[in-house]
Amino acid sequence: MHTCPRCESKKAEVVSKSPVEGAWEVYMCPVCIFTWRSIEPETITNPEKYNRAFKVNPADIPNAENVPALPAKYIK
Repeated sequence: MHTCPRCESKKAEVVSKSPVEGAWEVYMCPVCIFTWRSIEPETITNPEKYNRAFKVNPADIPNAENVPALPAKYIK
């Protein structure tokens, strides 16, 4: 498990790996649905350096508004 930089959940997991062994991994947090790559700068990967303006409190997630659906012209 990995720590999510956005909500600081300890539940983030690897969801993809580079076809080149060890080049990068992609992580996803199941709490706030944030995804990031292992090769991002520390301002993205390190919870202590992640921009506080973009932090999410897990307690606020159930009260968040729904994301609008994509317009039909973008769905294939």
